[in-house]
Amino acid sequence: MSKKSLSAVVLRYDSVDSTSDEARRLLLGESPIRSLPFVVWADRQTKGRGRNRREWWSDEGSLTFTVALDPAEYRIRLEHEPRLSLVAALAVIDAVEALGLRISELGVRWPNDVEVGQSKLAGLLPEGVDCPDGRRVLIGIGLNVATRFDAAPPEIAAMAVSLTSLGLDANAAGTPARILALVLEQLEKLIPRLAIDDPTLAERWSGINLLGGREVRIDLGTRILKGIVRGIGADGSLLLEPEGGGPAQAVSGGQVLRDRPSV
Repeated sequence: MSKKSLSAVVLRYDSVDSTSDEARRLLLGESPIRSLPFVVWADRQTKGRGRNRREWWSDEGSLTFTVALDPAEYRIRLEHEPRLSLVAALAVIDAVEALGLRISELGVRWPNDVEVGQSKLAGLLPEGVDCPDGRRVLIGIGLNVATRFDAAPPEIAAMAVSLTSLGLDANAAGTPARILALVLEQLEKLIPRLAIDDPTLAERWSGINLLGGREVRIDLGTRILKGIVRGIGADGSLLLEPEGGGPAQAVSGGQVLRDRPSV
C-alpha cells in the first residue's frame, strides 16, 4: 500500500506555543492521533524553539510548521535521524528555488540552519517522540517568508533575512500555503533517499555547506574545539581539521559558535 502524502492532513492553527510541542501533544494526548503523517501549521508561534531549546522568534509573516511521521513507514532508522535536519535544509532550499528565486550564498549552516551568507532564513528541528505505538519523528521548520524584523529582538534582527527581502512577492495569492506545499513535496522526494543511504544526498549537502573552509569554534559543552571545516560527512557529521593541522575529525554534536574567527 502506498504511503499517505505528507500534505494529506494539515492541521492549521491561528496561534500555538510551538508547532512541535502541539504535534507532541497530539501524539501523546488522551485521544492521540494514530494516523500518520500529519502536519501542524500555525500562523503564529508564541514560544517557538530551536536546537537545545533556544527560542525561535517569529511573527505572522513567518511560516512555522511541524511534520509528524512514523519513521518505520519510511524505513528511517535511528542513525538516520540526525541527518533529517540536513534533508530538511535541502527541502527548504529546493522549495525556494522552485519559487523562481535564485539566491547566491543560499546554503546550510551545520547542523540545522538555512542561511544566506551569514543571515538566517530558516531553522530546522528534528526530534524523536517515544509513543505507545512506537517511535515517531517530528521535523519542525521555521521559515522567514514575510517576517518583519522591526519588532524582533535586536540580536535576531541583526542576523536574519526573509524571502520578501530577497525578492519574493509577498502579495502573491496563497504564498504561505504554496511554500508549505513545496517544502512537503521536496521532503517526500528526499526522505526515501535518506532511507537507502543515497550517496548523492551527502554530495548535495556538502555542496551547500556554508562553513566549508572556514575557521570555527565548536562548543561541545565540556570543551571548545577549534579548527577548519573540511566538509560534511555522509553520516551528517561536520568534518573538522583540528587547530594546528592533522586529519579531519568527525564532529556529531555541539554548537558552532557565531563569533567565529575570520578565515
